[in-house]
Amino acid sequence: MRSVFHKMVNAITLVGLIGFTGNAAVATTPRPVNKEILKLLHTIPIAGISGDFDHFAVDLTGHRLFLAAEEHKTVEVFNLDTGKPIRSITGFDTPHGLLFLPEKNELLVVDGGEGGSCKVVNGNTYAVDKTIALSPDADALAYDEASHLVYISNGGKEAGHDYSLISIIDTNTKEHVGDIKIPSTNLEAMALEKRGARLFVNIRDKNQIGVIDRKSRTLTTTWQLNKVNFNTPLSLDENGHLLFVAGRNPGRFGVVDTESGKEITTLPASELVDDMSFDPSTNRVYLACGDGFVNVYEKNGSARYERVAKIATGYKGKIGYLVPELHRYFVATSKHGAVPAKLLIFSVGE
Repeated sequence: MRSVFHKMVNAITLVGLIGFTGNAAVATTPRPVNKEILKLLHTIPIAGISGDFDHFAVDLTGHRLFLAAEEHKTVEVFNLDTGKPIRSITGFDTPHGLLFLPEKNELLVVDGGEGGSCKVVNGNTYAVDKTIALSPDADALAYDEASHLVYISNGGKEAGHDYSLISIIDTNTKEHVGDIKIPSTNLEAMALEKRGARLFVNIRDKNQIGVIDRKSRTLTTTWQLNKVNFNTPLSLDENGHLLFVAGRNPGRFGVVDTESGKEITTLPASELVDDMSFDPSTNRVYLACGDGFVNVYEKNGSARYERVAKIATGYKGKIGYLVPELHRYFVATSKHGAVPAKLLIFSVGE
């Protein structure tokens, strides 16, 4: 695996690629080399932490950035502007998904260990105020801000079940209010419509995307992926009626039509992709990949996307997070030998 190369991180490799829409090849044009998409601003060592990270969350008002250190069993807190470490929150077994609720000054932490749970952390004291029991291997989450409901994947193979659950928690009452049963042993990322009632989930063990009706709380259909394998992250362009999905073995980025469920574009990606961010203002998708690169894709017409940048980060730099309000993109890399874990802060160009 690669270590961090500061000069490489500042350098952006702009690649002209061949995209695929259906079976037809579409030639794409490289982005001009004088236009930076990501520019490295800060590199902050994360001392004393080894192992993998898993997902960020942000508190814009309090200027805090949260990072799940899953193997270190903590959530690390940084200054959102400078990256300076603020605090290490303990009390977790395997923290995964994070959600900050600004109106309550609370952080929800999906904990995959100790039987599986969602833990409510007080934003003032950093104490765990409540633990909501779930099934083992609780992992990904999606939040419906309008209804104050958070959806959390749990169960499956690690729980010894031939099915998984998407559990529903009311963030007002902090109560577990329902479950949606999915015939899968491995669910991953989710994305939900704000104007519609659909919730999309990666059914990774079957290379499918599941479509759930949030009103009836049922799985209504599944869409089979043929060109993207081991589908892991997922993002939604609701206005464009597009889902973005990425997979591993080999690394692949795909665009799915949310009306037909068909893959309409697939492109190469770096390996070990884990996190994805979509910026609707620029029609760009950012993929953080564990082999040490962020891949950036941009819309070039209709639903056609091209890879316009491949930016070096560092060892297991698979956790990335876009904060469009600040024009910042964050990446966490893991400790590798004598090289410590690091938080990388990039500015986002137009």
